[in-house]
Amino acid sequence: MYYTPQHLADKILTSRAALEGERKQVTVLFADIKGSMELLADRDPEDAQKLLDPVLERMIEAVHRYEGTVNRVMGDGIMALFGAPIAHEDHAVRACYAALRMQETVTRYADEVQRSYGVPVTIRVGLNSGEIVISAIGNDLHMEYTVVGQTAHLAARMEQMANPGSVLTTADTLQLAEGYIAIKPLGLVSVKGLPNQIQIYEVTGAGDARTRLQVAAGRGLTRFVGRDVELEQLRRVQQLAVRGQGQVVALVGEAGVGKSRLVREFVHSQNTVECLVLESKSAAYSHATPYLPVIELLRDYFNVNIHDNTQSIREKMAGKVLALDASLQDTIPPMLDLLDALDHDDPFRSLDVAQRRQSAYQAVIRLLLSESRVRPVIAVFEDLHWHDSLSLGLLSELVVAAQYARLLLVVSYRPEYRDEWRNRPNYRQIRLDPLASERLTEFLQALVGPDPSLAPLKNFLERRASGNPFFAEEILRRLVDTTVVLVVRGGYRLARPFSSTEVPPTVQAVLAARIDALPPSHKHLLQEAAVIGHEVPFGLLHAICGLSEDQLRGLLDSLQAAEFLYSTQLFPDLQYTFKHSLTHDVTYSGVLHERRREIHARVVNAIEKLYADRLGEQVERLADHAVRGQLNDKAVQYLRQAGAKAAARSALLDARSSYEKALDLLKSQRDSQTAMEQAFEIHLEVRAVLRQLGEVPQMLDHLRQAEALAERLKDDRRRGRVCAIMTTVLATLDELDEALLTGTRAVEIAERAADLRLGVTTKSCLEEAYYYRGEYQRVVEIGVENLAALPAEWAHEYLGLAVPPSVFGRAWLVMSLAELGRFAEAAKYGSGAEPSPPCFFPGRLPPRLGRWRRSVTWRGR
Repeated sequence: MYYTPQHLADKILTSRAALEGERKQVTVLFADIKGSMELLADRDPEDAQKLLDPVLERMIEAVHRYEGTVNRVMGDGIMALFGAPIAHEDHAVRACYAALRMQETVTRYADEVQRSYGVPVTIRVGLNSGEIVISAIGNDLHMEYTVVGQTAHLAARMEQMANPGSVLTTADTLQLAEGYIAIKPLGLVSVKGLPNQIQIYEVTGAGDARTRLQVAAGRGLTRFVGRDVELEQLRRVQQLAVRGQGQVVALVGEAGVGKSRLVREFVHSQNTVECLVLESKSAAYSHATPYLPVIELLRDYFNVNIHDNTQSIREKMAGKVLALDASLQDTIPPMLDLLDALDHDDPFRSLDVAQRRQSAYQAVIRLLLSESRVRPVIAVFEDLHWHDSLSLGLLSELVVAAQYARLLLVVSYRPEYRDEWRNRPNYRQIRLDPLASERLTEFLQALVGPDPSLAPLKNFLERRASGNPFFAEEILRRLVDTTVVLVVRGGYRLARPFSSTEVPPTVQAVLAARIDALPPSHKHLLQEAAVIGHEVPFGLLHAICGLSEDQLRGLLDSLQAAEFLYSTQLFPDLQYTFKHSLTHDVTYSGVLHERRREIHARVVNAIEKLYADRLGEQVERLADHAVRGQLNDKAVQYLRQAGAKAAARSALLDARSSYEKALDLLKSQRDSQTAMEQAFEIHLEVRAVLRQLGEVPQMLDHLRQAEALAERLKDDRRRGRVCAIMTTVLATLDELDEALLTGTRAVEIAERAADLRLGVTTKSCLEEAYYYRGEYQRVVEIGVENLAALPAEWAHEYLGLAVPPSVFGRAWLVMSLAELGRFAEAAKYGSGAEPSPPCFFPGRLPPRLGRWRRSVTWRGR
């Protein structure tokens, strides 16, 4: 508990059960004192500790300022995590700011040490972003974690490579913090343990951007489209405010839907040129700093920048306030206090906490109301879900006070936040939903360009981003970064086909933070829903979650209100769907593999019980969950059924995929007789699909594998079956000598086993080999004998072939008779045949067969 502030410690411990055993996207920070051994040399241990402790304290303070957690203190350094155990959508930015702050504060302390002791003190900091697994959180908040890939290793290497007084980071961190920080590229370097060189950067300071929109503006904003209705609503409310009917407008929408962009377009439009516009920017760590949004607003109003010292701030404030209204002089001390510019001896500091709070509230409100008497005021407070309680308290009082002023208060927040002003007469709410229909088409046109060849990219962005502009822009940026899409003059060009399901790190961070902000019970349920899939049947979720129906409905209502899920079907069964496929993917990816496996297994058992009388409808879902739940026997069973079902619907690629997945699972049971028998049958089943796909060489490969399995099983009947089918495939490939040998072997096996069914099948296939060799008389001999042996009741049986032998063998007999000019006999055998499928003949009909068909037609007339 020593290393973590109480408010953060309480939050972590409250959610510990939900946080343990999760995968997290984080930024890892390593910092140490450079040359600490030299610093300690020849010094009394207590004296040395007095020098080192203040450095560690400043490191830890910087981490806590940006809500990171110190996971380890290592003598002369620390390891800290940002984004774990509680996810932060800006974890990389926080880590960079913390690194810069600790360098700044330690440098000031080092100056004192240098003056007092003549000893240099410097630190070095390394950063890297990636994935870790939190396996346990102790009561002291120490986290046991498992590194995925090189996440922590690279951060430690960055620290070791950093020069004293510097901060080094990787491209993975820069990608998440770009625009928020100033950097200096240091080129490619070799890192021990990595096969390839990596690009590294020095973080030299804070960047100009403070918000995601400002970062986007730095790259170039997409043309503003699709929000004309909402923009007009804002203008109408503004007109009411200008006439002295103070208004409050709340823009409500999920992250990335365009709230900040709408505000930007509104406040920079011609309609607001006669107004005083004051904007307050908020950050995800704002709630840790009292009044931060209010302070930002005052800095904007008084034009205070980072270069202003205390005296400059006092002069700017006093001059502007007194010029506005001399009666506001008593508002100056509380506002100077908010800006940390109040004289230490000022009497205002002697007031108790409640008095100082109320004075601050009234000072800001009176200032805004006084300005509104001079000209209309538009005050913007974005992202209320990140505001601290004191700032929210001030806004609540401002809402009441502004009712009869020329003041428009514009606020924005996400659906999970609830304001307290809904019943106020001057309150309006504007919901921003994801773009759809014509709006979405217009946006994608503006984002990607008009080139018709980009239609697949637009369709992909439409499906994947679900109408969220930020998600679409970040997915496109990721595709550009990975060279799937190339930037060309006037737009983009697809460089290669793609089917990316990867979630961009920027989007991953936003969604993971939203998910982590849920109460543990809600988050747990959302994860179980994600394991079920994008579509979540209520009955299935109820069967696996262990909650009563009333409890489940209550949690689902909350998740709907927060816009994670929505109801898509009421009849015949209630069903929910994730609002975004990306939300589903991020939720699912956060669940540890072992817990995923256990939930998938529960889903299989639940489906088997719930849909016992119609499992055929569920085989695809059962197969998927059985595979992921590592229920291999059931997985093979359901994959075979799914393959057969897909083949019957002519969904040939799906069928092949199901069969091949089943074969992959059976490879892990190579020595099991049951597994070998199943694999043999699946190899034969998939070859029928491959024939329709025209993939004849692949068919032969599967048949050879089936033959090897039959040999291992010492099963003559199976060997005969596969040899018979191989005969037809080899004949199709013009491997006629091998086809004859294989077909002959198949017939011998059938005769040795005295198996009539196998005999009929093998001889029908051997006919094809003889036919393509031009040995028509031999075909006639085998065909006549085979038809005579075929029982009448087997006429419609397939006997393991794609076509019944009564048709398959008869066809080769009829064609051979035609080749021999024996048309009357051909007509005799042909008249008793069932019509053969149009795709049966492999495309090599002999000329005489055409003449024979014409003669049959003439005789029929």
